[in-house]
Amino acid sequence: MRQMLKFAVAAVFLLAGGQSAYAFWCGGPGSTGEAQHHVGEHACYELFFNNSGSAQTSGTAVVRDRTGTGVNVGVTGSLTTVPTSAGRNDIDVDGTDGEVTNIGTYITTTTSADNVEFVGIVDDNSCADQSYCRVQVYGPRLARGRCVSDAPTTGSEVGTATTAGTLGGGAGAGVALSACNDDNNSSQDSVGLFWLWIDPGRD
Repeated sequence: MRQMLKFAVAAVFLLAGGQSAYAFWCGGPGSTGEAQHHVGEHACYELFFNNSGSAQTSGTAVVRDRTGTGVNVGVTGSLTTVPTSAGRNDIDVDGTDGEVTNIGTYITTTTSADNVEFVGIVDDNSCADQSYCRVQVYGPRLARGRCVSDAPTTGSEVGTATTAGTLGGGAGAGVALSACNDDNNSSQDSVGLFWLWIDPGRD
């Protein structure tokens, strides 16, 4: 998966009016000089639908929502039933019936440690509920972490934590590139920021 994320070509989806938008894209190499090179050139992004019930801010850890309201796995007339064929008509990607199969495209937050459904980190400054937003799925990113209990430390593996939208020591999300910075530092659940190398599924 890591190789795919590094070298995949962005998939293009046609939207209403003939406009195109990237559903998956990477920053790609843009500069070879140290003074101009930046972390965004090592980042990959994907669009996901926020089904969490509230707006999510930049830096929030998100997971796939497989069972929430609006998630469907099937075809016209049986949107909760897995199709009996893997043909494109049964995957239902054309939208001519007014609704398409969207399994795997919805996200939410979790309070489960090391959730295997980890997708990435919200990149938009604010992602409204029931809307699509940009999620970083690979590479270096500031992320929300539990800075006191379960704190990420430089070089440690990290996973989802029991405070919604945060990461802590564990597995499944990537590797901490820095320690957690928390200016408040007043409670066990105090949340701050740390640099994460996003690498979903890492354990």
